[in-house]
Amino acid sequence: MRHFDIAIMFGSLWLLASLVIDAATPKELSVYVIGAAIAPATAISAILYWLRVPRMDFAVIFATLWMISEMVLELVTPKPLSPLMGFVAIAPMLIVGAVINFQCWRRSRLRSIPVPEALPSSD
Repeated sequence: MRHFDIAIMFGSLWLLASLVIDAATPKELSVYVIGAAIAPATAISAILYWLRVPRMDFAVIFATLWMISEMVLELVTPKPLSPLMGFVAIAPMLIVGAVINFQCWRRSRLRSIPVPEALPSSD
């Protein structure tokens, strides 16, 4: 049953992303072209999710696939896309990078805090 749930979830996300991108791009770029451009990234993401890749690895791969999908859309569109689409393509990578750096910083601070040792009892 898990396979069916994953297929439905990523199919719905693929359709939603195609429609949202279609609304944000020029009229020359149809939902069919957008769907074909982002389908490989969606399929790869679904397979990695099904294989239960660790969360941080999945987030990095997903952000990279999202940026590659935007590059493909930029190649297939007859008109240049808006700068907002460029920001939308880079935003997931910036967010993932910020989270990774924050976690590394937090772990280094936790390691530098000395742990108080138990005082020996004088019975």
